Amino acid sequence: MAASTPRVLFYVQYLLGIGHVRRSALIVQALAKSGIQVDVIFGGRPVPHISFAPATMHFLDPVKSADNGFSGLVKADSSEFTDADKLSRVTKLLQICEQLQPDVIITETYPFGRRQMRFELTPLLEWARKQPEPPLVVSSIRDILQARSPKRENECINLIQQQYDKVLVHGDSDFTPLQKSFAKAIQIQSHLHYSGYVCPPKPAEKPREDLIVVSIGGGAVGKEILQAALQLHASGYATDCQWLLITGPNMAPEDKHALGTYNNNNLQVVDLADDFIDSLSRARVSVSMAGYNTVMDLLQTETPAVVVPFEAESETEQLARSQLLESKGLLTIVREKTLTAETLQHAIEQALRQQHQRPTINMQGAEHSANLLKEWAEQHMQACQRETSA
Repeated sequence: MAASTPRVLFYVQYLLGIGHVRRSALIVQALAKSGIQVDVIFGGRPVPHISFAPATMHFLDPVKSADNGFSGLVKADSSEFTDADKLSRVTKLLQICEQLQPDVIITETYPFGRRQMRFELTPLLEWARKQPEPPLVVSSIRDILQARSPKRENECINLIQQQYDKVLVHGDSDFTPLQKSFAKAIQIQSHLHYSGYVCPPKPAEKPREDLIVVSIGGGAVGKEILQAALQLHASGYATDCQWLLITGPNMAPEDKHALGTYNNNNLQVVDLADDFIDSLSRARVSVSMAGYNTVMDLLQTETPAVVVPFEAESETEQLARSQLLESKGLLTIVREKTLTAETLQHAIEQALRQQHQRPTINMQGAEHSANLLKEWAEQHMQACQRETSA
């Protein structure tokens, strides 16, 4: 690789859901395709069906959230994550940085989230600032942010203003500007750049089949959606359809086993779909949560959809995205607290009556992210060279 080729270090850490991982992987693949040398620091358990190839992977000892409320960190096996474990991760992270000497560092979500990872992200940012030629520092975030306290928002703004060069927002400002969910974004307007929505290519149009797809993303949460679907199936509803229930890779083994006992001639329970977006493109209707990636897949395939937004511990992001799309007649919402077989049936029938034409929004986010990051990296390297030769 030529010395003039930019090197990007992408920090990815998921704690509960895996949507961040999938979005980051699509961006990394687009970056690599553009000729950028990409290294990924990955701090969670690998997700079986998500690949960052051809990027070089650097794994830290995996951690996850202790619970749905993000009360603390534990190791992948749910054992205690100690101060010594934190020190070990920090040491390895900084060793990787020293070895690679990246031109650009991207932190996925932070500082708009991932606050529990400050024990290693603060040293990472300090390392970057102390380099003779400091790397460009970029935050990579989704379209809608979780509501935070004013104190947390101010903390985030200060970090962006003091330690970050750019904020890459993976959304469309004409569809939903960041300040709609994060009012103080106006204070960092000069940092903000919108990539469009990051999603896989739109699949070839296929005839709709008698298929109902029920999915819950990574599976760490959302079991109640599958249980409501099973109750609806058992009631005799839509017996002419094939039901596909997808548990996700992170569901507890005992729950997977219990759900698997319901397999029969027209109902299949699987860990993963071989090609999820292909299944959606053929489905009569989808039932799911309302994470970024699932919603983008629904819009790409124009599939009639019922969503049950994740709202545990006052989470607001999925509900906000769902309400925006429901207001445009693009999906039907069932709230977690009202979810039953009966409310699910009513929502499915309503979703099937709706129009599902995809809205006019930028959905080329992976390619546009890669283009922006490559441009910024090359400009930054040129600026560093000018300073060195001056």
